[in-house]
Amino acid sequence: MNTLIKIKMLRGSAYKDRIARRTLRDTFDCVNLPDSYLLKNCGVNRAVFHQILRILEPVVPKTQRSNGIPFPLKVLVTLSFLVSGSHQKLVGKDFNINISQKSVSRVIKIIIESLNLILDQWVIFPSTVMQREQIKEGFYRKYHFPETIGCLDGTYVEIVCPRDDEEAFYDRKGQYSIHAQIICDADTRIIAVCCRFGGAASNAYIWNKMNIRLFIENMSRQGETGWIIDNKYPQRAWLMTPILHVPQGTPESQYNHFQGRTKTCIDRCISKLKGRWQCLYKRPLHYTPQRAAKIVNACAVLHNLCIKAGLPDPEPYIEPESMPTVSEMTEMTDDNMNDLYIGIEVRRQLAERIYYTV
Repeated sequence: MNTLIKIKMLRGSAYKDRIARRTLRDTFDCVNLPDSYLLKNCGVNRAVFHQILRILEPVVPKTQRSNGIPFPLKVLVTLSFLVSGSHQKLVGKDFNINISQKSVSRVIKIIIESLNLILDQWVIFPSTVMQREQIKEGFYRKYHFPETIGCLDGTYVEIVCPRDDEEAFYDRKGQYSIHAQIICDADTRIIAVCCRFGGAASNAYIWNKMNIRLFIENMSRQGETGWIIDNKYPQRAWLMTPILHVPQGTPESQYNHFQGRTKTCIDRCISKLKGRWQCLYKRPLHYTPQRAAKIVNACAVLHNLCIKAGLPDPEPYIEPESMPTVSEMTEMTDDNMNDLYIGIEVRRQLAERIYYTV
């Protein structure tokens, strides 16, 4: 009898806790939080938060539960997780609301999936000549490097050891990670992101597997150039790398100066991305590689939203160490040696052009 009474008491206590949590959620006005609070805890101001709500509302599944977590609070909790990098059990307490860890996990999954549904609307590769010309103008205006339609680089996003194919995710830093490839325009807006490969894959390997590569090659054959990258990728007619070991005062050194200055664009893009959405570096993501990749995609969408809104830059993320410089011959085969030599000649001509015109 005593046992039955205790069980009833425990059930009653749990019920009261649920009612208390529900009351707090229903009375918490997250839509009208001040900018200072939202910027600190969610990475966005109120205007951008409202924009995110408008964008996501059509794609977020509607709950059928009368006691479900309100949609604005779902977005708020997810943004808090992405910004803080904290474990999920801490997120529900950020707003003095006792949301259970299970509920937080479910909410984050829903909002991340919804952000991935609009990825193609916010991470847009310039598919037309006019769009690419606008990007070229932006790069030349800021960096005085001609014919540039994007900067490309990779960054590691640490994850816990995956259950399957773990060697594919073990990177050179001795951790498990997603090796995300990012392309940005002159305004550090992300125009392409690829998170399909683990940390063991090199930048050059991933580039060769990316769907966008064939599109870029076809553009080059039609007379368009090019991309700003560093020596983690092979030199091509459409991929402009720095020239190693050149004397000062030469066309090649002048080329390196402007190429390197332009390449800082992607460095700043990744710095802003990880600086605002600190879940991408503070702690390993406790998700499968597929779920972690969707989190990176979601952060790319939010990054572009913040860039478009003109939000102030976050405290920059600084890579703890730079990637090693590799030879232009890295991962080369006889089949593409001709592409390398053509690329080197195109680069030489570009160096001459910069030397005599800039």
